[in-house]
Amino acid sequence: MELCVYNRKESTFENPICGILVKPKLEIFFNNGYLPDWFLIEVLSRLPLKCVFRYKCVSKRCRFLISEPSFESLYISRASLLPPPWTILANTLYVKGVIFLAQSFLHDFFFDNRLSPRFRTTHFPYIVRPEGEQYNIVAVSDGLVLYDRDVSVEKVSDYHIYNAVKGHSVALPRTSTRFSGYVSTGFLTESEEGSLTSYKVVRLDCQFGESYILKFEVFSSETGCWRNVVVHMDRAIEVVWLRRPVALNGKLHCIDRRHGILAFDPFNDQCRVIELPVDIDKQCIDARNNGSPVLLDVHHGRLRYTEVSVVPSYPFGFSGISVWVLDEYDSSSWTLQHRVKIGDICFDDILISKALNGIIPTPIAFHPLDVNIFYLGFGDTVVSYNMKTSKLDALVDPAVVQGMLQRSGQRDSLKGTMKPCWSSAFVLTLPPWPISLPSNCTGPRKSNAFSK
Repeated sequence: MELCVYNRKESTFENPICGILVKPKLEIFFNNGYLPDWFLIEVLSRLPLKCVFRYKCVSKRCRFLISEPSFESLYISRASLLPPPWTILANTLYVKGVIFLAQSFLHDFFFDNRLSPRFRTTHFPYIVRPEGEQYNIVAVSDGLVLYDRDVSVEKVSDYHIYNAVKGHSVALPRTSTRFSGYVSTGFLTESEEGSLTSYKVVRLDCQFGESYILKFEVFSSETGCWRNVVVHMDRAIEVVWLRRPVALNGKLHCIDRRHGILAFDPFNDQCRVIELPVDIDKQCIDARNNGSPVLLDVHHGRLRYTEVSVVPSYPFGFSGISVWVLDEYDSSSWTLQHRVKIGDICFDDILISKALNGIIPTPIAFHPLDVNIFYLGFGDTVVSYNMKTSKLDALVDPAVVQGMLQRSGQRDSLKGTMKPCWSSAFVLTLPPWPISLPSNCTGPRKSNAFSK
């Protein structure tokens, strides 16, 4: 059901979302043209989540109805019967090795369109930014986005937590520790009844080369401040800094070049190593490839490790795809879920020419609902891979991406080639109702809420 405005003269309804006139299938009239609350609630509870919060700006009455706890309960009960809206966010674009701006591959909820995925450049989040200032998405959790304002000159981080539906943000106190290497950031959240109750943000100093000493900086919403943590390991660790940490069971997991997966518990400041399968292609995580051809992710509550083997198979740039699943979290036992050789992969027409020019795909994320599908960045496009059919399908025509860049004038102004950094992409899945951000748990420094 759509919320429409009736035009009595032309006997049509105007849809305020898309702005088109449609002939009604069923005309409903009320005395004096007044829509009762029960009718508005029935209509609003059937709209996409993004539209619901847009209608809060229509009138005080709509805002009041949507803000009622009973409406939230009704909406959650109905939304739980439908697949959750989700999107893939590609963190940044690289222009000749330089980070330039934020980019999103938007699948569903920002456009309220579940049928046609789109690829576009966008400033994320949607706020007015000072000239030259940049925000980098570093983590997602519970439908919330953690982003870092670029203060690279100061070599510290300026984190904000962003609610993508409500358009609200809260700022964390700025970090004080200046790490010597790259910084890898993790985000752990706990929520209850639609409100964010607590969270932790973890910074890891990814030092160059192996080290027996790991340095962390941990922010806790309970204390509202950062604290430094040093962990001494019994073996030398070298974290693959290019790939993002993964949260599971209250711990953060990173890929180590030598030993497997480093699991850090920010509640007791301890680390353990989960061994990787013995038959992986170790070239994928060496210093040259830096983890770009692999993905460590959580899917349906279990850790999964995916790799695109970089062993060339002429005329292809890679030789196959493999997926492992960790059997039990407290063990290092893995099961090979899927393995396919390059000769058995079916490429769609758009990818045939690309598959022959040496490109190595970058695994992005698993489909939130379908256990057989995951996504990869293939040059300047996004592809889906189906483990049942062994087929790669392009979701976006590369020509569309290039046209988008040319129309925006960015390609001409930068005089270079823009390529998405797929290794730092995220799947953002919305909960049935957006998590509320508390404004009093981030320490002494707070940011004002803002709207799109």
